[in-house]
Amino acid sequence: MDAHVYVSGDADLITAKGDGGHGVMDYHLQELAIANDPSDRRRIMPNLEETDRRILDVGCGAGQTLIGSAPLPEVLAVGVDSDHSALKLGTQLTDAVCFVAARGESLPFGNESFDLVISRVALPYMNVSNALNEISRVLRAGGRIWLVLHPFERTLKELMSNLVRFEIKAGIYRLWVLTNGVTLHLFGKQWMWTLKPGKYESFQTSGAVRRLLPAAGFERIEITRGQHFVVTAVKGRPRV
Repeated sequence: MDAHVYVSGDADLITAKGDGGHGVMDYHLQELAIANDPSDRRRIMPNLEETDRRILDVGCGAGQTLIGSAPLPEVLAVGVDSDHSALKLGTQLTDAVCFVAARGESLPFGNESFDLVISRVALPYMNVSNALNEISRVLRAGGRIWLVLHPFERTLKELMSNLVRFEIKAGIYRLWVLTNGVTLHLFGKQWMWTLKPGKYESFQTSGAVRRLLPAAGFERIEITRGQHFVVTAVKGRPRV
């Protein structure tokens, strides 16, 4: 498969020229190093099965999770992200992934296009409910999801760090993230950051996950809380 980046809704290709900024490159290269090192305690990867012939990574960055998972050559691996710089870097790192520029809340694929959908620490930056509905739509019945989420403790730690350093603007933003996580947990709702249209961020809880996933058509939900907040589930089959 030729590596390329498609813009959702546009037939033109984005060429893989430029490094997309040293900050973006350094971050994603570090993440790729972690993904490729089984001895790294920060590494968390999905378990691929023989039936996973079409895999979608929502919020893929430069494709590091797909690259580290090392799917077989005949497997269709697709990565979606809204960050064009990360996608361009991805085309330089691998030719085994098809990169698509799009938002997780509006996936440019047909119904039941994939067998497995993964999303590693990307869903917290989306409208979670809308993204889960889109993931369910493009996933076949009986297909699996693998998600890594942000727990409350992470957001609280970041807020405390902002306060200690007197980072007022960052602290206000983190308070908004905290509030979003609370409303997501209690009511299944989120608020968009008014200063940047389309921007969302929240922490997630096990309770919210167990309510949102069935609403999006998922069952057999398993949640692991340790060093990582990992969620797996299966899309239910239509009821006759």
